[in-house]
Amino acid sequence: MGSKSREYMFGATVRHLAERAKEARLEADAVACQAWNARMLAFQGPAQPSPALGDALNAGYRYLEVKCLGCETHQTVALDIVRRPKWTPIQ
Repeated sequence: MGSKSREYMFGATVRHLAERAKEARLEADAVACQAWNARMLAFQGPAQPSPALGDALNAGYRYLEVKCLGCETHQTVALDIVRRPKWTPIQ
C-alpha cells in the first residue's frame, strides 16, 4: 500500500506553471524592448531605463542599430557577441 509520489501528484502542475512563467518573461521582455524603442523614436535620443542585454536577447532582438549623432554614421551590433554581462543595460 504505497502512496503516490510527489512527482506523480505535482509534476504536471509544476511543469505547466514553469512554462507559463517562461512565456510571461518572454512577453514582458518583448514589451519592455518595444517601449524602449518607442521612447527612443519619440524623444530622438537616449531613453532610460533601457532593457538589459539578456532581456533583449530573450525577447528575440539579436541586433542593435547604433547611430552617431556627430558624424551620422550607422552601425549594427550583434547582441549575442557583446562581451558584457547579460544584466548590462543597453543604453
